Amino acid sequence: MASCTLPAFADTFTGQVVGIADGDTITVMHQGRGERIRLWGIDCPEKAQAFGEKAKQVTAAHVFGKIVSVDVRDTDRYGRTVALVMLENGKSLNRELVEAGMCWWDKLHAPNDPQLAAAESNARARKLGLWAAPNPVPPWKWRHKKVTHGSPAARAGQGDIIGNRNSHIYHLPGCPGYGALKEKNEVYFESEEQAEHAGYRRAKNCVGASGEVEADLPEETPQSLD
Repeated sequence: MASCTLPAFADTFTGQVVGIADGDTITVMHQGRGERIRLWGIDCPEKAQAFGEKAKQVTAAHVFGKIVSVDVRDTDRYGRTVALVMLENGKSLNRELVEAGMCWWDKLHAPNDPQLAAAESNARARKLGLWAAPNPVPPWKWRHKKVTHGSPAARAGQGDIIGNRNSHIYHLPGCPGYGALKEKNEVYFESEEQAEHAGYRRAKNCVGASGEVEADLPEETPQSLD
């Protein structure tokens, strides 16, 4: 995430949204090229986390193919433009995502933003989006955990639950399919309850905490954005 230092000269431009990388990163046409925009003041779940794909889909529904106004606030260490993105209806995309429970308010980089603070507070109180889960893991903690513990195989003793975002099936540590997924398809959950709330079901060859084996049901592959 970017530092909180503002650029010497603020810049605002409008352009069409031509790409959605994840919930808080989009691509907007600017001066004939696609410019990568990191949404300021918020942090959405990573794509491999619970609600990561949902956050991406909600962002796409708001802006993909549409004209937005980009209020530049900074440039992050990856060279991305950090900005407040305004929708055609005059609302802030950043705030809309937090208000829907799709992202966290980034208190580190936007500590004095009362609108984002109120949006997160309301989403928490109403248990919207990721706040419906019992213990949602902030993306900054998830990123740190991933770096600290390494690969899924190395984390087998950490109690992580791994889901397959294509089949919406999850695997418990010690189950046959645990650690066998491609990294790009992995989603991590803190509990079976969290996984099932997100629409995932236990692998049929995996014994859960209750000792029951999941019934033999056909797998379905949901459609996803490119």
